Amino acid sequence: MKEILRNSIIKELKLIKRLATKVPAGTEDYRPKENMRSIIELLQYLSGCGTGMLRFWNSNETEARPYLMKLREAAPKVTLENAAEIFDNEIARVNELFDTITDEEIATKEVMYPWGATDTLGTAIIETSIKWLTGYKMQLFLAIKVVSEEEISTPDLWRKTE
Repeated sequence: MKEILRNSIIKELKLIKRLATKVPAGTEDYRPKENMRSIIELLQYLSGCGTGMLRFWNSNETEARPYLMKLREAAPKVTLENAAEIFDNEIARVNELFDTITDEEIATKEVMYPWGATDTLGTAIIETSIKWLTGYKMQLFLAIKVVSEEEISTPDLWRKTE
């Protein structure tokens, strides 16, 4: 199970990294609506949401929100020019984190979400890292479709990682 979860997160990050190459210069501030994230804000969020909760659960911290805010403040700011490097670093971080987790912990370790509910680590990884990456990747994909002259389609969203 551990390798399935690791590989799922890494695939999402590779898809996002590739989508970042499809953002036309000068369109990174595009937002579909005033109260929605811009393309660059989506990339910035996606650069940490895949590992933020894993990093918290792997730390000795007890309060998620302050810990995650510290991670956010310390994160390098994503630009179109450095996105590939930042997502490569995030992929390396996923590997480092999963190297410290056992299959038994995936199945049995109880963790707490920022909103107070608890779950097993494996379920919590699906409910946070994987769902957040997938959901916000879709929003990024749709925004790029709006601003780009280049044709992107379903394979760019689900399977084209290179």
